[in-house]
This record gives sequence, C-alpha cells and structure tokens, in this order.
Amino acid sequence: MSEDMDIPENLAQIARFPKRRGAIFQMDADNKGLALVDVKSGTLKIYVLIDPDAEDILDTKFFTYGGPVLTALAEVLCEELLGKKIGEVQNLPLENLFGRLEVGPDSEDFQTVAKLPAMITEAYPEKRNVAFAARAAMGSEKLKACTAEGRAGADAEWVALSENQMLEKIEECLDEHVRAMLAGDGGGLEVLGIKDGKTVLIRYQGACAGCGAASGGTLYYIEDRLQQHVYYGLTVEPEMQIWTLGEVYEH
Repeated sequence: MSEDMDIPENLAQIARFPKRRGAIFQMDADNKGLALVDVKSGTLKIYVLIDPDAEDILDTKFFTYGGPVLTALAEVLCEELLGKKIGEVQNLPLENLFGRLEVGPDSEDFQTVAKLPAMITEAYPEKRNVAFAARAAMGSEKLKACTAEGRAGADAEWVALSENQMLEKIEECLDEHVRAMLAGDGGGLEVLGIKDGKTVLIRYQGACAGCGAASGGTLYYIEDRLQQHVYYGLTVEPEMQIWTLGEVYEH
C-alpha cells in the first residue's frame, strides 16, 4: 500500500494507530456471561460485547484487510459504539461522524460500514439468548461476577486502590501472563502509567516496537490478560510508534 495516498491526514493518523483493531472470542464472552455480536460487511468484521442485563456495549473490536479509509471508519464506529445502549446503535449519526474525516455516503467504504448498525441490532436477540444460556451453566460465584451487580462490586474495589496499587497489580499480571510470550519473539513492553484508572499506557520494546501486529493481535492479547486477571474495565494504549501504513496492513 502506498504511503502517499491522497487521503486526509487525520484519517491517515487513525488508520496508522487503531486502538480497537483485534477480535473478541465467543469463549471469552461465554466465560463472562456476556453477549457477543460479530457481523461482517465486505472485508470488515466487527465484534460488539454487550451486557444482556443493562444492554450496554462494554467493548468493541474490528478486523479488516481493507485500506486506510475503511480502517479509520471502523475505528471511529467502534469508539462511538462504546458505552451506548444496544437500542441506540441504529440511530448513530454516521454522516456526521465520517464527514469529519471527509468521507461521504457516496464512498464504497462508507457504505460498507453503514450496513453494520442494522446487522448488529438484528443479530443481538439471538446472541443475548446465547449469553443467558451460558450463565445458566455457571456456578453461583462465577455468575455473580457476570452481572451488573458483580461488575459494580469490581468497579468499587478497583477505584478504591491507589494508582501505585493499580500499577503493581498490572505489573504482576504482565510478568506472569504476557512478558514471557513477548520475549519469545524478541519483544517486550514497559508500563508508562495509567490514565483515568482504566487506560494502561505502554511502550513496546525490541521486536514489538516495529511490528504492525502490536496494534492488533498482540495488543488484544495484552488487554485480554489484564481484563481477565486484574480488572475487566482495563484497556491498553501503546505509545505512538512510527509504522507506515504498508507495515500495518502487511500484518
């Protein structure tokens, strides 16, 4: 892919460093008693994780082999969906959102992404039933952790920690579940801090610092380990690295 494509710089910047590129797996949703909607439009697949009690969207990811425009639109859509109710999905102002990137409704990429809200809404009722079926098979303690009440308890425990205590738990998890895997490929990471108690700021090291997968599968794996073993509400934000568009899409 050419680096000098005639696209707006703000769009190109989003495409270079997408935060929501990755996947959410059905097994993880089942283990948490949550509904996972995964739908595909063209070369774009989006994953939406939903609390079937409150019907809040808790997490979103996407994956595409498309170009920078499609990647940027998918990133914007995923960010916009976070925190919304599932009932709000079909009313998203896509023309306004994508218009800021100078992408209009006549664009093929716009049309690809614009199909997704209706697909998500249509698929949700069946996925909600899957989530409740998974909960029915759980023990009482695990079930409690899947409910809005259980997450509220986790929230209260987490915000009661000092920043140093949060970082200590994060470092322990990374030491136990992540760093050995990265080191096996010649990479590593450094924790730079935590923002607003939920966003873990990291710097990739070694081979990870120059790998496009560090913004995709690797990043998802790190987030997943932290959400599983530290606090479900954590996300990971890498320090901006210098990747070209071509390097990102080769991975």
